[in-house]
Amino acid sequence: MTVSDAPSAKEPFFSVTIEGDKTSSTHLFEIQNDHLHLRCEVASNGTHVLLINNFCGGSGCSTFGNFGIIEVNTGKVLLEPNQRYKGNMKQATEIIGTELKPFACELKSIEVCMYSKIELG
Repeated sequence: MTVSDAPSAKEPFFSVTIEGDKTSSTHLFEIQNDHLHLRCEVASNGTHVLLINNFCGGSGCSTFGNFGIIEVNTGKVLLEPNQRYKGNMKQATEIIGTELKPFACELKSIEVCMYSKIELG
């Protein structure tokens, strides 16, 4: 997996590239939601997925998470992070099949935690 911040305000997207067994896929996430947290998970059905929390830090933003879920081996998007204001933790939990653990974002963790420094005007 490769993750990068937006190159400029003209291209305002985090980029996530997943290299699976049989496919490679690139996914873009808006930097308007200025936080991007990612980690690999194994769903209760054994599927390897990338769990994404793409959220904003403003007072109107969801405090419960704006999750996306992508199958690692196929690149198939199971859930879009498109609930910026109300969150979608319930849907993410149903797909993963277990309770979602909070992102720790520690230096020695296996998670990727980014904050975009690009200013949108």
